[in-house]
Amino acid sequence: MNYFWKSIFTFSFWRYSLFSKGALVSIFSISGAIYLGIEMLDFFSMYTKDRYSRYVIFIILVISAILTVATRRPVARISYKIPKRDFSYDVIIGDLLKTKCSNVVISTNTTFDTDVASGLISPDSLQGQLAFSYFNSNTAEMDRQISESLEGVEAVEHPSGIGKKKRYPIGTIAKLQAHGKTFFFIAMSELNEKGNAQSSVRMVDDAVQALWAYIAERGELADVAMPIIGTGRGRIQLSRTKMIERLAQSFADASADRVFSNRLAIYIHPTDASKHAVNLFEIRDYLAVSLHV
Repeated sequence: MNYFWKSIFTFSFWRYSLFSKGALVSIFSISGAIYLGIEMLDFFSMYTKDRYSRYVIFIILVISAILTVATRRPVARISYKIPKRDFSYDVIIGDLLKTKCSNVVISTNTTFDTDVASGLISPDSLQGQLAFSYFNSNTAEMDRQISESLEGVEAVEHPSGIGKKKRYPIGTIAKLQAHGKTFFFIAMSELNEKGNAQSSVRMVDDAVQALWAYIAERGELADVAMPIIGTGRGRIQLSRTKMIERLAQSFADASADRVFSNRLAIYIHPTDASKHAVNLFEIRDYLAVSLHV
């Protein structure tokens, strides 16, 4: 059962498609159009009022509700174009690693650990899946590219810590390349003594701000794809919708004075979208109201 069918059985979908203010406006608008059509038929004596059923109004409302739901069915992608600006957002239910964007953002910890074999980095995590899909689980090659990218960046030694023994500041970026794509590893969490990643809204904000500056200076003018960082293994208690808004607003703020990308694609994994009843219609409306550009 895919995301579309799972969405049908969520309260979020029905609340938006049938019980929201927009849905009610749509139902009454369609009902009015149908009634106007009946009046026209009556005027031309093609279907006269004396042949109406007393329950015709309920039939009209039911038909209007069905048409409204049909036009507000679950979607896996929404786009939002910033008025009078040359950039846009896509929010996509899908696999980030299958994106067509050439620039892909991957969140990581401040020690840039890649050890999947020991379980420090979960093979089910985005970073673990990246290692398998793009590097054939060759984490040594990933480490080589990370070390080369971080050459000259100041780090703090922590010999007693879990994982690698150098810790970099939040917002440090490592650039990796594989199969024609550029991956920006962004340090936005810390590993605790148990090896679990911990992050905060402030850490994500600082990291993302540093990311845009890095891409503007060292990246190419290409579309950027990223996950909803921090809400998964970063353990930030913030709704997906609100985090998407923060990422989109950060992108807009960074694009105010310089253009480094014309499109930001934010990916939500299908299982995550289903688990948290993500509704892309609501997200699109939320972005239209909340973004300050």
